[in-house]
Amino acid sequence: MQTARQSIYNRTEAPIYVSIELTPDCYELEPGDHLTLIYDVSVEGDALQVDFLNQRELVVWPNGHDPEVLFNDQPAEGRSWKFKHR
Repeated sequence: MQTARQSIYNRTEAPIYVSIELTPDCYELEPGDHLTLIYDVSVEGDALQVDFLNQRELVVWPNGHDPEVLFNDQPAEGRSWKFKHR
C-alpha cells in the first residue's frame, strides 16, 4: 500500500478551521500555519477529498484510516478539539 502526504497551508490573513473526517478532530490554523496528513492510501478513489464549507472552514476526507497528523511539522497532539462534521 502506498503512503500519501497531504499538506494544507493557511496563506490567508485570518484563521481557518480544518475538520478531518472520519475522525472527530478539528484544527484551527492561524495565518502561516500548516497541517500535514500522512496515511496509507486506498487503491480505489481519490487520495483526499476536500469540501469547502465557506472561506474559513473545510472538511477533508482522506481515503485511508487513522492519518498521522502534523501541525507545523510537529506532532499535532493537543492541537485539536473533537468535532464531527457528519
